[in-house]
Amino acid sequence: MPHDLQYSLPEARFIENLEIAESKLAYDAALSNKPEPKSFLKAALAWQGSVTPQVLTRVGVATGYATFVLTISSYLAEIHLPITPFEYSGSILALILVLRVNAGQDRWWEARKIWGAIVNQSRNLAVVIHGSQKHYNPLAENTLKWIAAWPHVMRESLRQEKCLKEVKALLGWEETDKIRCASHMPTYVALRIKRLLVELRGENFDAFVYHRAETERSQLMDAIGACERIRNTRMPLVLAIKTRRFILLFLLLLPFALIDRAGLLTPLVVALTAYPLFSLDEIGAELQNPFSPRNLSHLPLNDICDTIERNIKEILQS
Repeated sequence: MPHDLQYSLPEARFIENLEIAESKLAYDAALSNKPEPKSFLKAALAWQGSVTPQVLTRVGVATGYATFVLTISSYLAEIHLPITPFEYSGSILALILVLRVNAGQDRWWEARKIWGAIVNQSRNLAVVIHGSQKHYNPLAENTLKWIAAWPHVMRESLRQEKCLKEVKALLGWEETDKIRCASHMPTYVALRIKRLLVELRGENFDAFVYHRAETERSQLMDAIGACERIRNTRMPLVLAIKTRRFILLFLLLLPFALIDRAGLLTPLVVALTAYPLFSLDEIGAELQNPFSPRNLSHLPLNDICDTIERNIKEILQS
């Protein structure tokens, strides 16, 4: 690696991870959850942040299949199907897809509430520590820097990445490399903050302040555990299999029921049916992991972590 000729090993590792992270930054921003456009047409025709690019191929295949069935329909007169069963099964399928989307939405919203709590707990911990100091204390300042770095470490851990660009700016190369080498980065940072709190207690913390700080620190550890539960616990596989199998069977048989009614418009009707079905199924899948920058409408964790860091720096300067 050419960086080794100019930098120490920790610096070289950091630069390598930073180059990878910067290449993903624009992609992350494009897929991150953003405010809904005020313009109806702008929202309706939006391409970035939509599942349309991901389902377009599937819709095309369904349309091509319907075209094929229409082409050979004169040879299949005996297997034309009535439309009534599809009216009932379509309603059931719509209900199943709504349940799938709601399950994903619940995971997304729970993750957002957890990160809202992380914001509050980080601020509270910083206020408790800084407010207990009557004079400038370098140990307290260092503790607040570790607290500001902790959300960034949580984010990278949840995304299974180790860039830690913001952590390097707060704690330096050496500490950043130690965090990166830990088997579970948030636990390593939690332990360091715990030890710093013990040192502060030996200097000027009373029992009440120490207990309050420990409570906030423990809640931050609980928060990362809750996020890992959401990330690591996928939706039941049996639900995904049955949902997609139902969609497949519905779209395979639908053209045979539409030929008598829609005629040459059968492929168009199938396309208009397949698009919302595939889209709702994909939305449910995308919302399962709200932390991954590769998923649509993932939580804007970069912005949240930057807000926490900025707030703690303001507390430090007050």
